[in-house]
Amino acid sequence: MAVDLKDDANLRAACEAVLAQHRELAWYQNWLKKLSEFLQRVQDADQDEFCSPEFQERLWESEDITKTGMGTVNVSEVVTDPSVAKCLWNIRVSLKAADALIHEQVLMEGWRELNQLVAPPLVRRNPRLKKYRLFAALCPTELTTLAHYPKLRNLASLIGVSGAEQEISLHRGVLERLDDVLGKRDKTLSTPMLERMTLPWLLYLRFVQEHEAEATAIADLRTGQERLNPLPAERRRRGMLAIGGGVATIRAIIEFAKEGCKREDLIEHMSSINPSHAPSSIRTQLNSLIAEWGVLRAQGDDIHLTPRGEGLLETGEPDEVSDWLLTRVLGIDHMLHALRNRPMSVTALNDVLRKVNPRWTSDRALTSLTFWLRALQLVETRADKMLYLTELGDTWAAQIHWEPQPLAPEIGASTGSVVPSNEESVLFERPSLEAIQHSFPKSIAFPISLVARLDAGLWSHPRRHFAVLTGLSGAGKTVLARGYALALQDGQTHRSEGLLTVPVQPGWHDPSCLLGYVNPLNSESYVRTAFVDFLLRASANSGRPYTVVLDEMNLSHPEQYLAPLLSAMETGGPIELHAQDTDISGVPATITYPSNLVIIGTVNMDETTHGLSDKVLDRAAVIEFWDIDVEAFPGWEASVLAEAKIAKVRDTLKGLVKALRPARLHFGWRTIHDVIGYVEEAERSGVIDFNAALDQAIYAKVLPKLRGEDIPRVQAAFADTSSLLQDMRLADSAAKVAELHDDLRSLGSARFWR
Repeated sequence: MAVDLKDDANLRAACEAVLAQHRELAWYQNWLKKLSEFLQRVQDADQDEFCSPEFQERLWESEDITKTGMGTVNVSEVVTDPSVAKCLWNIRVSLKAADALIHEQVLMEGWRELNQLVAPPLVRRNPRLKKYRLFAALCPTELTTLAHYPKLRNLASLIGVSGAEQEISLHRGVLERLDDVLGKRDKTLSTPMLERMTLPWLLYLRFVQEHEAEATAIADLRTGQERLNPLPAERRRRGMLAIGGGVATIRAIIEFAKEGCKREDLIEHMSSINPSHAPSSIRTQLNSLIAEWGVLRAQGDDIHLTPRGEGLLETGEPDEVSDWLLTRVLGIDHMLHALRNRPMSVTALNDVLRKVNPRWTSDRALTSLTFWLRALQLVETRADKMLYLTELGDTWAAQIHWEPQPLAPEIGASTGSVVPSNEESVLFERPSLEAIQHSFPKSIAFPISLVARLDAGLWSHPRRHFAVLTGLSGAGKTVLARGYALALQDGQTHRSEGLLTVPVQPGWHDPSCLLGYVNPLNSESYVRTAFVDFLLRASANSGRPYTVVLDEMNLSHPEQYLAPLLSAMETGGPIELHAQDTDISGVPATITYPSNLVIIGTVNMDETTHGLSDKVLDRAAVIEFWDIDVEAFPGWEASVLAEAKIAKVRDTLKGLVKALRPARLHFGWRTIHDVIGYVEEAERSGVIDFNAALDQAIYAKVLPKLRGEDIPRVQAAFADTSSLLQDMRLADSAAKVAELHDDLRSLGSARFWR
């Protein structure tokens, strides 16, 4: 299970654990040694040495603080500029002379002054990450070695530090949070101080990067080196959509989602930016920012920035998306890898791309990829009409440590842009039953045997993970389904993204209610649903389970609205979404059934619902639970009623469950909760006495479901219920049940509503 690092005890234990682990590693010991020597030299240098070009070059280019995320921005003009050296010297002198309480003020003023100096024309790009490292060298007690700001922000959020902190002040916030649980940090260049300085990076590796689903970059815990983690060609996005205005337009779009927004509101904003674009084009652009760029994430109808999107919005620097584009989009790494060897004409580069994906028979996809290389300032055309890598392009190309692979011909020829899932290898590891059981809130208690039945039923087939929960209304079927789904997300960031609850509606007679449909008024537009978006995400990310809860799935006929999925989960064939030759609004014609898709349906059997057909039952594990333990209801301890009154409510409800259970007319925890709540509210008002309130609550919440034919077990249930209510002196309820019992004997049937 994911560890809650906002809890002091958990954070303290996590810090101690990662430090104990790394103290034994040679690379970490060597890092601390080099870090100590470098920091000491920076602190000991006199003005002449410090301001010399040689020392300035070492200060700006040293990788002793961290080798991760430092970038390769050319700062050759910066290191020879006397005004920059003087600025940095003044910062160091001020920090040594000032009291520790005003170090932050000195740093912030120095940061602002340095940003004014280190700007065009002195540099072509902002050496932002190098400046973080440099300031860590000047004041190591106030900064960490986690120089990449979005990564630091992710860690800060994880450990409970406000994301409102900006720039270098966020480092201080993280360190102060560690001070809270570990004690004040040493202010000398001692080993404990160096360990505290490096600790945020170690926590990031262990609790952020390791829990990312298929992280774009990974660090080798044996060496501490970080490098990109490319997806295989068959699992990448097939090209990119060209967007007029390039990166500037993307930033204008995602600015609107900075605080979160609704999908339709963002679409309206995008239309205002490009009023000439058709609605289908706008929706396609939005989907590309989610799937092709990774700067937005969708959660139902809500749209939020990803950490990558936050970085791009804040800095505007292409480096913020380099990890994603190089490892998740087909073609980008092939183009840069080819240009790394020699300049090429556009025609020659297109020939390279056609070998990458045999389906790219037109120039549209190829032109879009070249458009983005130019827009991201990765390539430039020179006088000889050839494409050359820019300085930034060289930087990106240098990160490609793998040989880019093409799609296999049969994969490249398939329709659609969503990658088929591989059912032979499920890449995620299910939590243990104990972990799943413990993941439920303390206020919810399910027997582990029931959780085990659901777990076994879902995973008894390598692809068909489908279960139906049936039984007593209010017994917690939906709570069990959702709780189990969230437990499967153990270790994932944004756990709720792996769960979608769909309230099934009466009148769903075809799959369009779930899977969407081609707009009949505009064949270039696809009317999407939350379910189809969820299905596409599951198909594109086999390293994570995706669970759909179909709540009250038999309000309509499941074999009708689930028909394409039921067929595909059985045969392993594709799910057909539409009949067009190309993607529509980002929706392909078909996708392979994702083996990481989990479907849990809940059903209640009454006169308002439909029975389940054999087509559904043959594919699902049906799990029925009718019995409840009134004693185990967790709400007893939270009740404000006096102990004697709680005892009477509990004994009454236990007796009613025992009496009604043989006729399957008993009730679940929802009813128990409502009865207790009614009695508590009545007592709070001071108008209705306790016995009358309990009588009214039973009458309102238990008796309306009583109905049946004149058969022995219903006769017995009504008789026992009547006797119990009389014993408990609940007069109105007892009279109503007596009336129903009389109807049963004289009319042959009885029901509360007549």
